[in-house]
Amino acid sequence: VARAQLGATSINRSTVTKFNDRTIIRTGSQVQSAIPGSVLGRPRTLVNTGGRVVGITRPGNPSPMIRGLNLNAIGPNTMIHLSNGKTFSAGQLIRPTARGVGPTTSGELMMMPSMFPHPTDDMEEDDGAMGIAETFANYKPSKLKIGREHPDLVVESASMASVEPPDVYYRPKLPAQLIDDGRLSALQLETITYVGQKHECILPDGNRAGFLVGDGAGVGKGRTIAGIIFDNHARGRKKSVWISASADLKFDAERDLADIGAAKIKVRFLSKMKYAKIYSEENGNMKKGVLFVTYPSLIGESSSIGRYSTRLKQIIDWCGDNFEGCIVFDECHRAKNLCPAESGKPTKTGLTVLELQNRLPKARVVYVSATGASEPKNMAYMVRLGLWGDGTPFKGFGEFISAVEKRGVGAMEMIAMDMKLRGLYIARQLSFHGVTFRIEEAPLTEEFRKIYDDAVRLWVRSKEAFTEAALLLGADANIRKTMWAQFYSAHQRFFKYLCIAFKVPTAVKLCIAAVKNNRSVVIGLQSTGEART
Repeated sequence: VARAQLGATSINRSTVTKFNDRTIIRTGSQVQSAIPGSVLGRPRTLVNTGGRVVGITRPGNPSPMIRGLNLNAIGPNTMIHLSNGKTFSAGQLIRPTARGVGPTTSGELMMMPSMFPHPTDDMEEDDGAMGIAETFANYKPSKLKIGREHPDLVVESASMASVEPPDVYYRPKLPAQLIDDGRLSALQLETITYVGQKHECILPDGNRAGFLVGDGAGVGKGRTIAGIIFDNHARGRKKSVWISASADLKFDAERDLADIGAAKIKVRFLSKMKYAKIYSEENGNMKKGVLFVTYPSLIGESSSIGRYSTRLKQIIDWCGDNFEGCIVFDECHRAKNLCPAESGKPTKTGLTVLELQNRLPKARVVYVSATGASEPKNMAYMVRLGLWGDGTPFKGFGEFISAVEKRGVGAMEMIAMDMKLRGLYIARQLSFHGVTFRIEEAPLTEEFRKIYDDAVRLWVRSKEAFTEAALLLGADANIRKTMWAQFYSAHQRFFKYLCIAFKVPTAVKLCIAAVKNNRSVVIGLQSTGEART
């Protein structure tokens, strides 16, 4: 049975069913749609009753009844009594349609919860017969019994919940006080444990195995990463590289380390350093700690030619030969376009992430992203998962992606389940139980309309000026192509940010109202994530 937000569609079977807080009565004929407080007759025939059903009587039986009602006995003379004092006959509610007249011997009624206050015996029986397919299952660590519960309810997909992770033999080297105080929850400790356990394995190609953390927002990926680095630091691996999406996250990294009692592990920003040895005097003589790198700075190059002309060379030199420390690719989906679709070229970010892993084969690699494995074609840089290459059925990533894409979403689910079974993938998210959703409209003001119209006129004049300039300079086809690509890229960004800017006052009002009601406010800016960088 399919349901729409305000009712139901394409119901063909005589039965009584309950969907959450909705009660549906139907008697054999197709019902197209319904809204609360309404009774629906023939397809597309709607009568607004404006009340709740308090009783139903049949000819010869004046006692109102709801429970145990024989639905097939509803005829045109069946009376429906409502809470607002109105009484309708089924014949009144079954109206003629464009295709003919409604039935005369049996009724076709659909009553929503605003009308029908009590469940029926038939309904309860049908509930059990239909069953409900759960999409998510509540999550608790199954093999690890240390740490306090996560402060919020966490779930994982039903398919992932159907398999168990491997047995645990690794023990993180973390202070007992840290665990007892609950600075790391049981879920975060579980991830740290499985990451450390997988890092002790060497793949058939000689590289150290990696781990993919696919937790969603709110599970605490930042603190989990801090715990992984702390564990490695306690085992004598004093150098770590933390690669993330933006420079602002460096302060989050410092906070996460401090929160788990690892404030002594210093975090240095690579982009603030000169193109020289990282452990030289001019770069603060950094010999240990966390080197924080953003993806844009990872592909940075100096205009001068030398041994340290690129950031990648600096990182590899600092890590040294036989580096066994931790490299964390936080928000690793930023490297997803290593193998772009069709004839596109791989991005520099993807190539650099791959080269860093190839140059440091013994490094303990951790991939962290809530969307890292959503598309198989975006996994090309995850070479440390051992899904293709030596010792696998696939010679390379091309064979792997071809096999997966032929088999669709089901194959990707099977891979995720297999990865969890082998202890190299974990993916949980906060439960949406009790969550409500609504769309707020930001009204257009006259000020906005004027600014928008003025902006349109400005861009039209700009386009005319660019066209004239190209003619005066005699620009060839390649120059024109580049020029218009830059022009329309700026044009699109401008209007996107203009529209966002005019939503801000409405968003501020909503935030103030939420804070007054003692609620926490999180503001997210969504994009498609398909930009190629």
